[in-house]
Amino acid sequence: MDHTTIPAGAARFLHPKGHVIDGQVVPPTRGATLPVEDPATGEIFAHIPAGDAEDIDRAVRAARGSFVAGTWSRADPAHRGRVLWAFARAIREEAEALAWLETRDSGKPIAEARADITGTAEILEYYAGLASQIAGQTMRAPGNNYAMVMREPAGVVGQITPWNFPLYVGAWKFAPALCCGCSVVLKPSELTSLTMLAAAELALAAGVPPGVFNVVCGTGADAGAPLSTHRDVDVLAFTGGVVTGRKVLHARADLLRPTQLELGGKSPNIVFDDADLERASAGAAFGIFYNQGENCNAGSRLLVQAGIYDRFVARLVERARAIRVLPPLDERCQMGALISGRHARKVADYVEVGVAEGATLLCGGPPPQGEHFARGHWYLPTVLANVAPEHRVFQEEIFGPVVTVTKFARDDEAIALANATEFGLAAGAWTSSVQRALRCTQELQSGYVWINNYNPTPVEVPFGGVKSSGFGRDCGPQAIETYTTWKTVLWALAPFDDWYRQ
Repeated sequence: MDHTTIPAGAARFLHPKGHVIDGQVVPPTRGATLPVEDPATGEIFAHIPAGDAEDIDRAVRAARGSFVAGTWSRADPAHRGRVLWAFARAIREEAEALAWLETRDSGKPIAEARADITGTAEILEYYAGLASQIAGQTMRAPGNNYAMVMREPAGVVGQITPWNFPLYVGAWKFAPALCCGCSVVLKPSELTSLTMLAAAELALAAGVPPGVFNVVCGTGADAGAPLSTHRDVDVLAFTGGVVTGRKVLHARADLLRPTQLELGGKSPNIVFDDADLERASAGAAFGIFYNQGENCNAGSRLLVQAGIYDRFVARLVERARAIRVLPPLDERCQMGALISGRHARKVADYVEVGVAEGATLLCGGPPPQGEHFARGHWYLPTVLANVAPEHRVFQEEIFGPVVTVTKFARDDEAIALANATEFGLAAGAWTSSVQRALRCTQELQSGYVWINNYNPTPVEVPFGGVKSSGFGRDCGPQAIETYTTWKTVLWALAPFDDWYRQ
């Protein structure tokens, strides 16, 4: 497949005419658009609507209207589940078209895009099943009262989603919100909006009522900020970088409204001397190079025990050099292009800084000019060895196909190095020792820990971080907590006792 071969169904989503607001495709208020670049070629192949505060306000008002009307918020939960299941089926039916759009939009390999689209359907199916299982409590309370503690949909939910997994991570947010009965206004990244606009149209066709799932495109400044500061947004969920996350949190604090943040990571991946080196090197490569390393939970800091350091690093470099960096629509592609020229320059700058600080560049870096590398935004799988904890490349999120390798001697040192950054999103450990594994699960300051594994994020379990990686959780039944509120009803079982009786 190449970019000139458009799969059946993709053409209908390739040139969006506007946002999806209140069940309709609505042109942006100012009539402005943003170009959509193919990261692998640099070609502008589409345009998306450029929204602003007026578009956001229109979408929020539509969401509020639908929520108050109750066609979704007060619908039979089983009905919501059936509609979400139909939505998932529509995603599956359009999977090849959506994967093609995702690859052209993001630069990721077509195989990975297919996995993202299938994963999106699985997320919707999970929350379809959960819709009728959102339970509260009942109890006899003191004073001869009967208490009902109920979960209710939180109301109008604003969601801001990232460019690296446009539909998949987006579904981590909109699926549980819809499951709970909320009405959603979602702003996708301006770099990768096509599949989210398509999903909003598919949701309508599947039976999600108008005004319940609205998608407004635009930049963070023009559309994201107005959504964060809108007074009629009851809950805001954000996935993105730490700097923007702080701005979002400040805006929500001023409004005294709840917020869920999933922010950056600098995740440690520890390889102990009793690990299976073949499995560990394969897992380490997958942990950092999957999705071009543009992954918040990427295992970007390898910590390797001294006794196996040289052998392990040699095997890792061998694996990195063997990765097929090809045009993303080529079925053989194992790693694609970075999202933008600006981002590719940022990645390259970090590698230069790392080398200047004393790290050793073992492989990778900017690709040679020629073939498909002459256009687009490319960076080869990169391994930096001899990295020290004080190096910037050890501390700061690069968000690209660059892994740092640091040697440790003792288990205590490994745990201390793993925890020695401001982040706490994910971590991994490779060992055949149950004791070591259990110690890592207990002592690693992280919201997610893989043991002899790296990167799978099944929807059935929660995902989120600690420290500067944010708070609140996507996925699992725990995501329901973000999109519901508690209401207590106290019902007197006896005549009211007149406190002021004479």
